[in-house]
Amino acid sequence: MQILYENMVVEWQLPESDVRQVERILWISPNEEYLYSIAMDDDKAFPVMKAYSEYAAGIVSKLCRQVDWINDSIPVIDTDIAPEHLTLRDKSWDTIKDIVLDEPNCYDKNFRGAQIREVQGHTAVHKSTIYRYLRRYWQGGKMKNTLLPHYNNCGSYGKDRTPTEAKRGRPRKFENEPSGINIDEETKQLLRSGIRLFYNTKEKSPLKHAYQKTLEKFFANGYRQEGQVLIPVLPPPEKLPTFGQYKYWFQKEQDLANTLKSRHGKKRYELNHRPILGSSTLESFGPGSRFQIDATVADVYLVSEYQREWIIGRPIVYIVIDVFSRYITGLYIGLEGPSWVGAMMALANTTADKVRYCAEYGIEITEQEWMSSHLPQKLTADRGELEGDKPARLIDVLGVDVENAPPYRADWKGIVEQQFRLVNLRSVRFVPGAIKERFRERGERDYRLDAKLTLREFTQIMIQYVLYHNNNHRMLWYDRNEFMVADNVEPIPYQLWQWGIINRTGRLKKLPEAIVKLNLLPQGEATVTSAGIQFKGVHYGCDLAMREQWFVKARVGKTWRVKVCYDPRSTNEIYLWLDAGRQFEVCTLLDREERYLNKRFEEVDDLLEIERYHGRHHEINNMLAKIDLDAQTKAIVEQATKKTNEALSNSDTSSNQRVKGIRGNRSGEKQLNRPQEAFQLAESRTVEGKSSKDDNVVLPINRDATTKAQEAYIPPADKLSKIKAYLQEDGDEE
Repeated sequence: MQILYENMVVEWQLPESDVRQVERILWISPNEEYLYSIAMDDDKAFPVMKAYSEYAAGIVSKLCRQVDWINDSIPVIDTDIAPEHLTLRDKSWDTIKDIVLDEPNCYDKNFRGAQIREVQGHTAVHKSTIYRYLRRYWQGGKMKNTLLPHYNNCGSYGKDRTPTEAKRGRPRKFENEPSGINIDEETKQLLRSGIRLFYNTKEKSPLKHAYQKTLEKFFANGYRQEGQVLIPVLPPPEKLPTFGQYKYWFQKEQDLANTLKSRHGKKRYELNHRPILGSSTLESFGPGSRFQIDATVADVYLVSEYQREWIIGRPIVYIVIDVFSRYITGLYIGLEGPSWVGAMMALANTTADKVRYCAEYGIEITEQEWMSSHLPQKLTADRGELEGDKPARLIDVLGVDVENAPPYRADWKGIVEQQFRLVNLRSVRFVPGAIKERFRERGERDYRLDAKLTLREFTQIMIQYVLYHNNNHRMLWYDRNEFMVADNVEPIPYQLWQWGIINRTGRLKKLPEAIVKLNLLPQGEATVTSAGIQFKGVHYGCDLAMREQWFVKARVGKTWRVKVCYDPRSTNEIYLWLDAGRQFEVCTLLDREERYLNKRFEEVDDLLEIERYHGRHHEINNMLAKIDLDAQTKAIVEQATKKTNEALSNSDTSSNQRVKGIRGNRSGEKQLNRPQEAFQLAESRTVEGKSSKDDNVVLPINRDATTKAQEAYIPPADKLSKIKAYLQEDGDEE
C-alpha cells in the first residue's frame, strides 16, 4: 500500500468518465483515521475532511494516482525576487500566519471564521482577501512564497493585445514627439518583410538603414520627380511606425540563428556562432580511433642552412594528433607548403621510429618519451591535401578512413587547430625572426631581418615542444570519465595514451614503415624499353631487370608498362611494385642520366619542356637553312651539269669507254690531287724570328730524321714503274 503524506497531490478519475479532480492533502491525523484536502482547480475551494482509507483504497484500485504539481507562479530562488514583492509577501504572511499555524483547527470552518474576524479587527483587511491568501497558501503547498504577487498573470503575458483606437505603448515624454501607430497584423507583416529584405542580407546593413528602406518600399504614398530622379513620398510621421517600434518588433520576433546565417553566411555561422554542445573526445573511443591532421605556416622566418645570410621565408608545420588523448603522433617541418607531399611526410612520421627520428636531429630520447608509431582508424583532415584520388591507397590499402572537413569549418579540427595556437604561445613567439604583429607600423624594424634559425634548428625546437606537450602538459579542461578518475589518471597526453592502450585497445594499426611510405608516395606507370625503365622522360635500372633480361626482351620484342611509385622531390630513385604491393624493388638512375641527379621531377619536366621549346623555336630556322642549302646545291648542280654536258658534246668518247676508264681516271685524278693536298709546313716555319723562305736562312738538320727519310726514299724511276704495274692490273680487272 502506498503511503500518503502531506502536500501530496492526488488525481481522481471517475469510472467511465473523463472528469478529473485534483486534490492536495493538507494534513493527516496521527492515527491515520482522517485527513484534510483541498481542490486544486477551484477558486472557491475550502479544506474538506475525508477518511484516510478512502484515499488508500482509491490508490489500490487505481481510481486515483499521485501526480506532480508545479506552480510556475512560485519563484524557486529568493534572490530572484524583487524587494517590493518580498514586502508584499511578508505583509500577506503576517495576516494569515496565526491562522494557518494552528493545525488542524484552521481547517474547521467555525474556528477559521472566528480567527478571520479577529484578524479583520486589527488589520482592516477585507475578509475575501484573507480567504484568497489562505486558499493560495494551501493550494500552493503551504509555502510562504505562494503569497508573492502574481504579476506575471497580469496583461495576458506572452499574448499580443488587440489594437483599438487608443494608442498602445508608453506615453510620450514630449508633446511633439512622434508617437507612432498601432501595429496591427498587416503592419507587422510589412515590418517582417522589411527586415527580411533589407536587414537579413549579406550587405549587413544597420537596422536604421533597414528601417529607412522599409518605409520607402512599403509605406510610401507615391513618388515625386525631380529631373530624372524619382523620390518616394512618405505620409506624415504620426502615420508611420517609429524606429523604436521597428526595433521592438525586430527584437520580439527575431530568429537570431536565421539572421546570423543570412548576414554572415551558413559557413561563417557554423564556424563562429553555432552552439558548442558536443565534445571531440566523445567521437573517439580510444587511442587511434581518430587522428586529426592539419598544416599552418609558422609565424617565424628562417635562414638557409648553407648560406645563413639568405632568408628562406616561413616554414610549414604539419601536426598529427590523437583526439582521445591529445597525444601528438606525427610531425613534419619543411618547405613543402600545404600539399599532399607535406601531408604525406607527416603521415609517414606517425609510423616512424621516433627514437631514430629524433636522433637525426641530435636529440636522444627513450621509446617511452615518444612511443607512437601507428596509423589511426579514422583521419580528419582538410579538403585540400586529402581530397581526390591521392589518399585512395590510404583508405584501401592501409585501412584508414579519411574524413574531410567542410570548407571554412576549422572547428571540425579544433584540437589540432588549438595546437597551432599553443605552439605560437609557448615557443615560436620567443625565437628570433618571429612575427610579432601582423602589421608593422611605419619606421619599425623589419622582423624578417632578425631571422637566425635554420630549418633544422627550428625542427629541433618543435621536437622539444612535442616532447613537452606529450609528457608534461596538464590539460585542466580535459573531461576525464569515471574510470580514469578511479584509476587516478592525470589529464596528461602520455598518461591518457597509456591508459587508453590498456583499457581501450583495438584501434591502432601497425604496419611496416616502408610499406606505409610506399602507399603514401604518388603512383605512376613506367615503360620498360631497351634503353632502360623510362619514367617521366628519365631512365632507370635495377637488379631485377638485369637478372630477368628485361631490356633484351624489350629490344627483340615489344615494350611494356610496370607500376611504380616515386617521391616527387627526388629523381634519384623510383620504386617498382611487386607482389601486389607487398614487395618493392628500388630502381636507380642510369649513369648516362647524370644531368637529372638530385633533381625534382618538376625540374626535369621543366628541362624537357625547355628543350622541346628550343626545338620548336629552331624548327623554322632549320627549315630556312635547309631551303638555302637546297638552293645552293641546285645552283651548283645546274652549273656542273651545264659544264659536263658541254664537255660531252665536244668529246668523241663513247659511253662504254667512259665506264671502262673509271679506275684509270681515278688514279690519274688522285695523282693530280696529291700535290694540292700535301702539307706545306715550311711556309710557316721561322728560325730566330726570320721566315724559312729567306734563301740566306740555313735550317738545322735533324740527323735522325734525315737517316729515316733516306731509308724510306724511292727513286722516281722505280716509282713510275710501280704506277704502271698498278694501272696494268686495274686494266686487266676492267
